Amino acid sequence: MRHTVYALLFAIIMPSMATAQQDTLKTDTENICIDVNYMMPQRYSTRAVTDFSLCLKGDTVISHLPYMGQAYRPTYGSTDGLNFKLPVTDKSVKAGKKSKTIIRFTCNNSTATYDFSLELYPDGGAYINLSPSYADRIGYKGEWK
Repeated sequence: MRHTVYALLFAIIMPSMATAQQDTLKTDTENICIDVNYMMPQRYSTRAVTDFSLCLKGDTVISHLPYMGQAYRPTYGSTDGLNFKLPVTDKSVKAGKKSKTIIRFTCNNSTATYDFSLELYPDGGAYINLSPSYADRIGYKGEWK
């Protein structure tokens, strides 16, 4: 009997909490800045870095990220690397395990497509997974605000 009461309360309370959490995720993810502390290239060892960031301001991404990896084709006319300000497409926000928030989006310039996946943790930790269309995937670890 006691377990039935707890199960009933759980079934009533949890859906309303999930809805409130989803609403919070949508509003909290409009302006995010991640200060990057480590880069994790696919082919090289992890390295500590300073003065790099990724900011998501509404429907625009501002990237100032380092890169190490192999390019599969040259990006003619682009010497800025991963320093750009581009509009975001296909943005999605969802709740993940252990209270993390997952933001996925794509951005394009004249030479490449960038697929981003951001994982934001409640303690302020963040992980960025970047897949450029012309080069190796790379990850970044840092702190968000």
